[in-house]
Amino acid sequence: MEGAEGRQQEFYGLIEEQLKALQPPRLQISQEKVYPSLMRRFKGESKIFLIIKNKYFDGYIAHAGADDYGKQLNISWYLVQRAGKFARIMSYLPGFLALPLYPLYAIYTFYEKFISRRVTFENMDLFDRNELSAFAGTVHHAVTSSSQVIASTVGFDFSKVDQKSKGFLNLN
Repeated sequence: MEGAEGRQQEFYGLIEEQLKALQPPRLQISQEKVYPSLMRRFKGESKIFLIIKNKYFDGYIAHAGADDYGKQLNISWYLVQRAGKFARIMSYLPGFLALPLYPLYAIYTFYEKFISRRVTFENMDLFDRNELSAFAGTVHHAVTSSSQVIASTVGFDFSKVDQKSKGFLNLN
């Protein structure tokens, strides 16, 4: 968004206000430094995102981002499914150490699915998909409406913006 550089915190504040006004259940919002990989973490390469979680699901996280890009503000949002803690630990281990732990991994996966609501999209029932769709749609609405406010503030023509999300939910 041309002319909107330096407005990251304003954008994040607008999203938080929008979400509070909509009052979606089980929502948790925070600003966090995000590292896309272990190597980038070691290098200190991070970006600040507004992290939006739905407490109904453990692992589905929305990242709303806004970064200066020259004299522009690059705005984005992503819905990601983060692997469980045990799976992340297993991924760091060499095969000969991970293999004996697979029975524990199976038990933990069962626990995650039925107790802590950690489910993959393929394993969701109707209620789970409805909850995820409502969560993603609410975040999408908050990001686009907050973007419109910033655009009108700086005189940017928001009609040029493709507001459709990509992915399995295809939100407008």
